[in-house]
Amino acid sequence: MNKIVYNGQYECEGHSVSFLVCDEDGTVLISERFISGANVSTNERKVKLSKAIEFQNSLKKYGYDKIS
Repeated sequence: MNKIVYNGQYECEGHSVSFLVCDEDGTVLISERFISGANVSTNERKVKLSKAIEFQNSLKKYGYDKIS
């Protein structure tokens, strides 16, 4: 698996996830948006780089497309 997290956005079936590496403290800001019909929910969190890499790799494994 990849050992680098990439800045960008991944999407699959109404779920989008953005990754932004924060150089000042070695963390990654993960922003998620879920769209289901007329409902939209968002979630944002800062995680350690290792956790962001794991999450990004799992998205790729489940067929998410990198769109930016």
